[in-house]
Amino acid sequence: MILYPMSGSIEEIDRNGRIYLPSRMRRNLGKKFLVSLRGNEIILVPLPDDPIRDLAEIGKKLPDKSLKRFRAEILEEAENDIRGH
Repeated sequence: MILYPMSGSIEEIDRNGRIYLPSRMRRNLGKKFLVSLRGNEIILVPLPDDPIRDLAEIGKKLPDKSLKRFRAEILEEAENDIRGH
């Protein structure tokens, strides 16, 4: 078993299968999570309240390029990685 350094607390599952997350952990995480298992670990990934708005904000930060140009740059970078450049 690998132990990872982390800040947290020890919680128990209640009789209804719920785990209580302390408010200090929940404060900035939102209300929806993607829950997945990796080996013997439970991974909680916070989901945005408004994913469309979040994607629009990300889109505003992208350089002004066409999708065709983005695709060409991605392919060029992948080819360079394969060649070891």
